[in-house]
Amino acid sequence: MNMLCGFFRVLLWLPATVSAVHAAELNITVRQVLPQQGELLVALFDNAEGWPEQPGPGQTARRLQVEAETMTLTIGDLAPGRWAVMVLQDMNGNSRMDKNFIGLPKEPYGASNNRLPRMAPPAFSDALVDVGADGAALTIELRRP
Repeated sequence: MNMLCGFFRVLLWLPATVSAVHAAELNITVRQVLPQQGELLVALFDNAEGWPEQPGPGQTARRLQVEAETMTLTIGDLAPGRWAVMVLQDMNGNSRMDKNFIGLPKEPYGASNNRLPRMAPPAFSDALVDVGADGAALTIELRRP
């Protein structure tokens, strides 16, 4: 009986251990933030669905109160793979990117790899970064309108 209980304990412990081993961390530094104004909305995408403005239900998203010109955050429990990151400084708290009459952003924004075309949203493929099992770190420079 003791051997059987021990076996079940190992089976219960094993999935938690396997998922922890495969989880990665992504350390993100965001620069050129307008200090003490609004929130940073950070969204991670593992596919192009909803990119760049509407993360889907399975996508990872975080909100941070803006405190300084440079902000850092760590997102853990990521599956290793290719991820794209979009950051918006939401100045008015409406949880979306405000745009002017021709569709250009009115609030600071940025994307992983810092490839931001002037007159179009960043391409998902241009924003992809590799996150290995050991994790990754990246710096995003916000573009101010």
